[in-house]
Amino acid sequence: MNKDLLRIMSTPKSIKRTKPEDMETISDIEIIRSLLYCFQGVNSHWIEFNQNEKQFVVTAQLDFYQTSKVNRLMELGYLHNIVQEYIENNSDNKNGSVASGIAHCLHEELCIYYDSINKLQKEVNEAYEKSQQYSLGNLLCWSVLWLGQLQDLAYTVKMIDTDKRGGELVSVIAPFAHCANPYLQQMATNMIKVATRPLMMIMCHWMVDGELLDNYEEFFICQCPDINNLDMWNNRYTIRESMVPAFFTKEDVNRIFRTGRYINFLRTICKSKPDLTPSRKTLMDLRNSGDKDLFPMLEQGSIISDMINKACTESSTVVLDTLKEQFKLFLHFEGLRRYMLLGQGDFVTSLLEILQPHLDKSSGTLGHHTFRNFLDTAVRMSNAQYDKPTILKTLDVKLLPTSGEDCGWDIFQLDYSTGGPLETIFEFSGSGRYSIMFVFLWRLKRIDFVLSQMWRELNLQIKTSYHIVPEIRYALKCTNNLVAEMVHSVRQIHFYVLSDVIETEWEHFREAINKASLLETVIEAHNQFLKNIFKRSVQTEETHDLSKKMRQLFESVLELRGIQERFHSQSEYELNRRKDLDKYIEEHGTNNKIEKDDLETKEAFLLEVDRYENIIKEISNSYKIDLVKFLKKLIKVSTDDQDALHSLANRINFNKYYSKNDQDLEKCATYICRSHK
Repeated sequence: MNKDLLRIMSTPKSIKRTKPEDMETISDIEIIRSLLYCFQGVNSHWIEFNQNEKQFVVTAQLDFYQTSKVNRLMELGYLHNIVQEYIENNSDNKNGSVASGIAHCLHEELCIYYDSINKLQKEVNEAYEKSQQYSLGNLLCWSVLWLGQLQDLAYTVKMIDTDKRGGELVSVIAPFAHCANPYLQQMATNMIKVATRPLMMIMCHWMVDGELLDNYEEFFICQCPDINNLDMWNNRYTIRESMVPAFFTKEDVNRIFRTGRYINFLRTICKSKPDLTPSRKTLMDLRNSGDKDLFPMLEQGSIISDMINKACTESSTVVLDTLKEQFKLFLHFEGLRRYMLLGQGDFVTSLLEILQPHLDKSSGTLGHHTFRNFLDTAVRMSNAQYDKPTILKTLDVKLLPTSGEDCGWDIFQLDYSTGGPLETIFEFSGSGRYSIMFVFLWRLKRIDFVLSQMWRELNLQIKTSYHIVPEIRYALKCTNNLVAEMVHSVRQIHFYVLSDVIETEWEHFREAINKASLLETVIEAHNQFLKNIFKRSVQTEETHDLSKKMRQLFESVLELRGIQERFHSQSEYELNRRKDLDKYIEEHGTNNKIEKDDLETKEAFLLEVDRYENIIKEISNSYKIDLVKFLKKLIKVSTDDQDALHSLANRINFNKYYSKNDQDLEKCATYICRSHK
């Protein structure tokens, strides 16, 4: 709303008239005395305020000369009432301390206005006592200055007289501090100084003690109710963007927020009372003085901004030192790498060997205490037994909810729960990112373990059955070739994930946190570490198709394992039957019935061998097709920052074993190679 429009709206539309014969003619002195009351929003004998029409009206007959001047002068009363109404509605903190501070400044301006009216009244009285003329024209000359100032005040009230409060209200006033109108500029400066004192008190208390004393909900930081300690770091306190004063930079807001959260975290979660750092002590002195405001924040590089920055840095360092020394943060990072990211290889191998017979069972037969005992046994069987007790006591087993059809592999997880402050900030346990990555790595370890088992069993079977049961030689050869292919591709994926991805990213992460002096640096490095291993291990939403194709390869391995186990049992049975038969014939001789039964059994077994060979061929063909699709997708998603994926594809496709029989794969690999040069 501009001032011209405000003036038009404020000017009385007409002078109320009754019947002409009832009208009285009044002199200038009488109308002037009534106008002096009107200037202060008070009704008089000749001028009254009409509540319905929201304007002053004259109850006497005016001549042409008086009418235009009185209408002009009555605008002062109308503007005064706009300002006075805001003062009455916002005094005594009715709508918050900021609005009350603005109302106080407006009241001071009106007090100056009242003092000017008082002086004017004395001049009028002295003039008439001395029989000197004081006309409406003289009154108009006096009103010029105040008419402009009251228009400025009323315009300001119209701008702020809404549901805005606190910092949002200060943001409306702030632009006036840089306007070209000297009066409006000075008035806005005074308002900002007075109105931001409560915000300064709240801010200092938040940064010094980590507590919000915001009785009128005016600060830009608010507390969410019913948030437990585990969710405190991310959810208990939030920033209300609408309440941030316009002259606050985003960096200042974030630093204020973080500083108070650090102190609150130390007091409520760590149960410690941090010593006052130099900057926080200065902020405490500002709070205790009670007369400081945020007006200096309007200028870039203010002292308050520097103090906020230093307080944030000092508080962040205090929190990081507390987490490192009292709660062993870096030691737990190492524990997470060893156990949740399966970096402790001998422990993982021991655990798999112990669990394998039990994980193949139905999930309904498994209990937490049983797995806990197995975990303790695996620790004692490996170098994990020499780990710090701080790490080992946080390591536990977690069983996922089961649908009844799941096996142990589907519900088993390791859990690394530190509890307390570390869990509040980093969320190590639960269904977080470490648990998701563990599920993927555990599946990869399982597939590698299954292939190793099949490889050992095949070699043993070849040695024991090769001459006695010659019918299975070709079947074992086909199985052996397929297992060799699977071992090659799975081992390459396994090596890539554990070595190229996790170990490489871990070294970068460890280097970053060892140099870190601020908690934000550690949090950022930790988030980047997890983000990188998820991205490079193709476990993100963007690489969902590639991850799905990898799981298909794993499912083929498990399918082969199930079929191979059944065939192994059949072969062992046939091997033992032939040994027993040879021993019986050697001792008792043979006859037609024995020979006939033996022949029928061999024919039936041969049918099983043929069936098994056909299944192996189907699985082999299916696996090669899925692997080629996986390689194509792997090559396509590899980018300049993920050259390792292309290297993985080359290692799996060693000597172009798969691409030489697939032109599309050859073209895809050739194109990517050229584009990377």
